[in-house]
Amino acid sequence: MKQVEFRTARRSLARIELAPNSAYPIGTDPVSPIQLAGPGVLPLHANLQVRDDAVQLGAVGGAPLLLNGMPLSSPVILADGDWIAFGETLIQVRLPLDRPMPEEPNAGDAELATPAHGKDLVVGRLAGCALAIDSPLISREHARLSLRADAVLIEDLKSTNGTWVNGERISGPTPIHPGDRVAFASVVYLFTGSALVPAEAGNRVRVAAEGLSRIVTDRTSRQPRHLLSDIDLVIEPGEFVVIFGTSGSGKSTLLDALNGRRPASSGQVTYNGVDLYRSFDLFRAGIGYVPQQDIVHRKIKVRDALRYTARLRLPLDTTAAEIGTIIDAVLERVGLKEKADLAVDTPEPLSGGQLKRVSLAVELVANPQLLFLDEATSGLDAGTDKRMMRLFADLAADGTTVVCVTHSLENIDACHLVALLHLGRLVYFGPPGEAAPHFGVERLSDVYEALDKEAPEAWHERFARSPHYARYVASRLAELPSPDVARPPAPERRRRRSFRLFEPRQTLTLTRRYVDLLLSDRVNLVVLLLQAPLIALVVGAIFDTSGEPLARAAAQSQIAFVLVLSAIWFGCINSAREIVKELPVYLRERSVTVTLPAYLVSKLLPLALLCLIQVASFLAITTYMLDLEGPFAQRLLTLFLSGFAATTMGLAISAFVNSNDKAIAALPLLLIPQFILSNSVVPLSGAIEIVAQVGVVAYWGIDAMRATLDPALLAVRDHTGQAVIAVNGEWEADLLYLGAQTLGFLLITLIGLKLKDRRS
Repeated sequence: MKQVEFRTARRSLARIELAPNSAYPIGTDPVSPIQLAGPGVLPLHANLQVRDDAVQLGAVGGAPLLLNGMPLSSPVILADGDWIAFGETLIQVRLPLDRPMPEEPNAGDAELATPAHGKDLVVGRLAGCALAIDSPLISREHARLSLRADAVLIEDLKSTNGTWVNGERISGPTPIHPGDRVAFASVVYLFTGSALVPAEAGNRVRVAAEGLSRIVTDRTSRQPRHLLSDIDLVIEPGEFVVIFGTSGSGKSTLLDALNGRRPASSGQVTYNGVDLYRSFDLFRAGIGYVPQQDIVHRKIKVRDALRYTARLRLPLDTTAAEIGTIIDAVLERVGLKEKADLAVDTPEPLSGGQLKRVSLAVELVANPQLLFLDEATSGLDAGTDKRMMRLFADLAADGTTVVCVTHSLENIDACHLVALLHLGRLVYFGPPGEAAPHFGVERLSDVYEALDKEAPEAWHERFARSPHYARYVASRLAELPSPDVARPPAPERRRRRSFRLFEPRQTLTLTRRYVDLLLSDRVNLVVLLLQAPLIALVVGAIFDTSGEPLARAAAQSQIAFVLVLSAIWFGCINSAREIVKELPVYLRERSVTVTLPAYLVSKLLPLALLCLIQVASFLAITTYMLDLEGPFAQRLLTLFLSGFAATTMGLAISAFVNSNDKAIAALPLLLIPQFILSNSVVPLSGAIEIVAQVGVVAYWGIDAMRATLDPALLAVRDHTGQAVIAVNGEWEADLLYLGAQTLGFLLITLIGLKLKDRRS
């Protein structure tokens, strides 16, 4: 006889003696010898039997069954401590040998249920780990559990996405106790004192929102405005939920409150019982988000776009072969394998539906546990909309919790549940097929007209009294486990981004991608590279450096002026659009993993090289045509620093505007003062000169360039006794001032980027 106990993380459910060669059905059927009740358990779900002194488990008729998070396709031998998911109900199997079974475990005497008791146990992606987690977000060797006589310690092994205990990322060996929630990346486990139990079957995520409200100040009336009002709902793991409603009803606001991008003013959102707002960094890597705008660069190949995303989001130890396998699987999933080696808009532009699928593929690379889509089918034809909705349903069937905002109701029956909002109130949450009868209309599209007949509060009260509320809201909230910690007040729940100073791999990946983007847009790159030599030819053709010293001095002073202003033009025009043109991509990547220093350096390095090529060709051609004498290296460095300072000035503008048109419109505001306030057209003094010294690159650049001219020319005076070439400072000091301006513009750029982070 074999004795078996079935238990949850907290209590025993059933015990039974198994006779050899006898089958024991498991399910909700009252005649089953092993009765289990819970979400997803079927009347006849599985069979348990003893064969050759081993306990064997097999599914009945293809019933959903997971063993330690892995789906079962054939009967398997159970081991002591295994966790079995019957649908969404998670049960642990205990198979005692010769020791008596205690009624309830004593937390003080708990033993970690692993085959390697007494040794350090490694958690990671590798199959040989004591706890192997099949997720691309998990490092090969992610963390280590150390069993001591008086404690169990957990230590992060320098993983990319971190190890967390009760929502706090750990940096050294940390003791864990029964009841603690331990997370590896975004995969959450409950430590029972004797085992690490997945918080949900298959490491899926349950989303619960209680009392969500979002209040902002109206810009016109300055009065409080309720975007969301007291919303309660629970989205079960693997459900596909669609949010729709009247215009301005708060659909995107609710979506962003549920995914943590724009936290609610009050209320609580929990993922598997963990407060999202307090522990956002824990779940950051496991949340997929597809905004309304495209989050993919249009000039690089689809496969390359996914590869760059994988290198940014997946652990550092993920190999190129593993990334290639993941990308192939994602492309197959979204139906874009034949488009993998094409850019989005060249040579054959992708359709609207294909472009949406590319944005979706970018998110699927990290295999998110949750997927939020903001009007992902907007603007698509009916056929494409249907295919996209079916794709979302398939993702949910694989265990991903999917939440989608949409205006199109034609294919809404593909989802499990719909949430209908009206002026910030939840007025329905239930199956799409039962929504129209709830409102007394024949078609779901007629709901909008019906909603206008009563106040949103009235519709909300009607829903609160309905059977749909009782079944899909109240009962689900009642089944949630008690919160581990008390809800903190709103001011303490402000989401904070973890600070990392510099990420070399991120910098390299972002730089390679930016270079790829520059090289892929060949027409624009050729224009940028040709403008310097073309302007140099014009300068060489119209200026003359021969003649008397007075004429030579005047000509070389003007040449220095033109050289520096041209370098400033090159740098500014190169960079003025480089941030704003990829703003949706930047905001999405910043919300996941990209650091500001890595992003900024990835822009500065290629732009600096481009600026150097431009000013070098410009100066070389001008020097050759006009036979300019003097230190070429000093002049090249002067032009480069002037152009690079202008590059950072253009980045600063690009960081503050929100469209390409505004960036272009701002260029005259940047470039015209370089001419007027250069201290060359009109001598400056007083406050105007101070302004020029602080913010005008040409002020120091022209002075530095003139300081490199022939000392004999610098000594030439006009008929009034004034120097023809006015030099106010030393060459070295002028370069230091250019460097200080560059740092100032970089600081302004960082401020602009941080403001974009806050607004997003």
